[in-house]
Amino acid sequence: MKTIEEYTLEEMNQIEDLVLRENLKKYYREKRLELGSTPFLRRIMKEYPNCSIKTLETILHSEYLESTSFRHFPGKQVFFYPSIREYKSEFNTTCAFSGGKIKKGRIYCSYRPLLDVVDSGKTYVLKKTLKLETAYFSDLPTTMQEFDSFTEKVENYWNYGNDPIDYEQLNYYLGGSVDLLELKKGVRR
Repeated sequence: MKTIEEYTLEEMNQIEDLVLRENLKKYYREKRLELGSTPFLRRIMKEYPNCSIKTLETILHSEYLESTSFRHFPGKQVFFYPSIREYKSEFNTTCAFSGGKIKKGRIYCSYRPLLDVVDSGKTYVLKKTLKLETAYFSDLPTTMQEFDSFTEKVENYWNYGNDPIDYEQLNYYLGGSVDLLELKKGVRR
């Protein structure tokens, strides 16, 4: 037999006993309120409107871990926006990942993620925009965990010599570390 947390809303609506059905739905609403009204929960509820409380807790826990920073903002929740754009090079430039030349007129990727620290309300961007050949597009971090791992590899490049990305080159390109720049909040009038 299922526990209360394992019932989906659809399954609750199929219960013939009206009192039991209403009690289960009341419990469901109360548990959702206990989980809070975070942006994570709102997005999950939009994507999975019929899921059980148990499934909801599992997804929420996974999302929480994926958005927790362990390197830049230890233990803090961070909304990570990767901001990857393609441009046509107006002049010769160097690929941050390989050190190769991106010639004038060629397409390249520009990477400058935005990090929004939930607890503090502060927002950061990568201090130096990365310009790289389009072949490296899939190697760019798109989550907070991937960005923390990326930072680890850049700052300890000597441990990652067999990787397709030249982390020593990238370390040099970034000046030795993956620095972030805090964005100032504009005063609205």
